[in-house]
Amino acid sequence: MRMNLTAIVLTFLLALPSAFALPDAFQKRFKFVKKDGKLVEVRDASMTAGFSIRPYVEFIKDNLKKEQALMNSKSDYFMEVEELLAEDFKSMGDEKGDQTQIVVDALKALRDIDVDAIFENPQFKQYIEKIEIKMGDALNSLNPFVIARVDNSSYFYKRAVTYQVVKWGLDLARKIFSSVPILNTASYVLVKVEKLIRERREFHQNMLMHYLENHESELGLEKEEVDLIYSSIQESRIPWFAFWESNAAKQGWDKYGVNKFYTNVRMANTRLRANRSRYSRSGSRLNFAFQEVVENNENVIVNLFDTNDMFNSKPAVAYNLDNPQKIARKRMILQLAGLGMSFLSLPSWIKDIADGYIKSHYEKQRITEGSLFGYFESQGETLMQEEIIKQYQNPFDVNLIL
Repeated sequence: MRMNLTAIVLTFLLALPSAFALPDAFQKRFKFVKKDGKLVEVRDASMTAGFSIRPYVEFIKDNLKKEQALMNSKSDYFMEVEELLAEDFKSMGDEKGDQTQIVVDALKALRDIDVDAIFENPQFKQYIEKIEIKMGDALNSLNPFVIARVDNSSYFYKRAVTYQVVKWGLDLARKIFSSVPILNTASYVLVKVEKLIRERREFHQNMLMHYLENHESELGLEKEEVDLIYSSIQESRIPWFAFWESNAAKQGWDKYGVNKFYTNVRMANTRLRANRSRYSRSGSRLNFAFQEVVENNENVIVNLFDTNDMFNSKPAVAYNLDNPQKIARKRMILQLAGLGMSFLSLPSWIKDIADGYIKSHYEKQRITEGSLFGYFESQGETLMQEEIIKQYQNPFDVNLIL
């Protein structure tokens, strides 16, 4: 009888290989490159080589036009915007709607802009071409497929070159554009493009970290090699000016990344404990950063690594299972408001505060969601992956679902 029970258990386990196997998408995406039997780098085959600024130009142009059409066709458009932002913005004490009003005014500033006149302007096109060449030259010094380089503790730090293109491009824009709408749009496009290019690698690294945390035994790597991948990922996030942090990474390379990672995990756990009373139910912990909960009678997944915004310490909502389009819609509104704000006649210090607050609702959160994308990929949840892509809003990263 005992042998029969053992046989039944073995049969059950063997019938479920997919529960323990890495998905095909992982095998297609990530490549562990070894030399003399030792891991050297991790490559992501879904990243694209070459550079064209056109995807983002088309992305922002199309979304500007769509938003203008909504503004002009819906009498309650701005009321809907206020309702969409109400819960999050009032949480910072914005009872009078000051920040909400800035977003509304910023969108109104975009309502009557001649989008085609800006994007078809010969000077604007020439400027975009120059930026494309300059950015392309800077990116040529990088291998876009490499997301971790474990044998070089300053591999990414020495390659933080794209910020120089932004400085050059902003100076050039101020010299050649006399039209405020064109100047503002050109400057906005340049800054966003550079940021989206950098963020692409980080999104994919977060995807990989989901697998490092939850499928380490299936990767075919030694624990020491996994630790070095963590170190390279963390090294890639050191700002170009933080030479002291680069030195710290070199001195403690073997454990630098693991220590950073688990420090963040402990902070995430503390954040969850501090906010449990907000949730009527807590579900599964999906990985290091994401947790299923019920909040305000909605089934959501919260981001324990990033707060809701700069003034609200509660975990950001990363995915709304009851209304999957909600977050992507809110982020598009806020992204366009960031452009529209440059047209408002407000003191620069007010604009800076408002811009920082607006960005704090989505900039870091959407990158951390790379690990949520990895979780959905590991579960075969293609539709949920598609929603994360919509929220991610990076037209330079188009080959995510494999």
